[in-house]
Amino acid sequence: MDVEKITRLLEIGRELAETRELDPLLESALQQALRFVGAKRGYIVLLDGDDLEFRAGLDHGGQVLSEPREQISRTLFNEVIATGKAKITADAASSVDAVSVLALNIRSVMCAPLISRGKILGAVYVENRSQRNFFNLDDLKLLEFFAAQAAVSIENAMLNDDLEGQVKTRTAELAEANEKLFQLAITDPLTGLHNRRHFFELAQLQIAHARRYEAPLSVMMIDLDHFKQVNDTHGHLAGDQVLREFARRTLDCVREADVVGRYGGEEFALLLPDTDLEHAADLGERLRQAIAARPVVTEAGEVPVTVSIGVAQYPPEAELNCDDLFHLADQALYAAKEGGRNQVQCFFGSATNF
Repeated sequence: MDVEKITRLLEIGRELAETRELDPLLESALQQALRFVGAKRGYIVLLDGDDLEFRAGLDHGGQVLSEPREQISRTLFNEVIATGKAKITADAASSVDAVSVLALNIRSVMCAPLISRGKILGAVYVENRSQRNFFNLDDLKLLEFFAAQAAVSIENAMLNDDLEGQVKTRTAELAEANEKLFQLAITDPLTGLHNRRHFFELAQLQIAHARRYEAPLSVMMIDLDHFKQVNDTHGHLAGDQVLREFARRTLDCVREADVVGRYGGEEFALLLPDTDLEHAADLGERLRQAIAARPVVTEAGEVPVTVSIGVAQYPPEAELNCDDLFHLADQALYAAKEGGRNQVQCFFGSATNF
């Protein structure tokens, strides 16, 4: 083996060691192997338990080869994997699997195992389909040395891929856990609606938007009528089921852009962007009818439910904060309760005193 080839072999080893990702490494290694021994075609195959993974297949021009399992001398390849020793065939037509290699027109073949720390990772297989005795024992020794260097880099890349896969999985798990924690922090655990704190955060953003762009914004306060009697008569479990069903029916009535929150206890609030008082009142009536239309089925039996609703529109002439705005809707809600409950009332008074 001349000095030039040894030098080139060392250079190839350094180049392969710099590649950390497995697939690019395998393709680069195969290209280097084909050039190094002058082969016309080649494959790198890795072991996956008892299965073979054809991870790279190229011709000397760098074109990807198709159907690799049907394109090699399996007898030679299996012998190399079984023995862990490199193998050369001067004329594959005279080998045991002559029927297959004659059909493929395979002549000169070399195969060397990829061994790292005593473990066979797979093999590198190169061939020439047109010329007998194309490879000699020196070529086989070169391929063997090459495979020994490549195997170390391949194992490192496999470990790196496995580690990166674990990191990605763990990162995804942490992201999912963080998202769950965030949802817990902003969600009412019983109804799944926005909790009071997060609802007011969203309300502040919508109020700022309405003020800046002079866009209509309405709010709605909702109270379940005589809810204490539901708990006293049917029990708190039935009461919880009523609250959950109320939340479900409410979400069925509103738009995706609308914001629904649990204000506290049996009180709920809606934020209706780009909605004037008239349209908000129409929505309130639809919601009232949807709640009253049929009783809620609970474990304690059917429970009839009605709601009182107060609606107010953000007044553009007054710079109100969240508390002020919802106080207007709360005044309308109070009027609905005083008027006999199970109805919608709107705030039409002046907001200039806030």
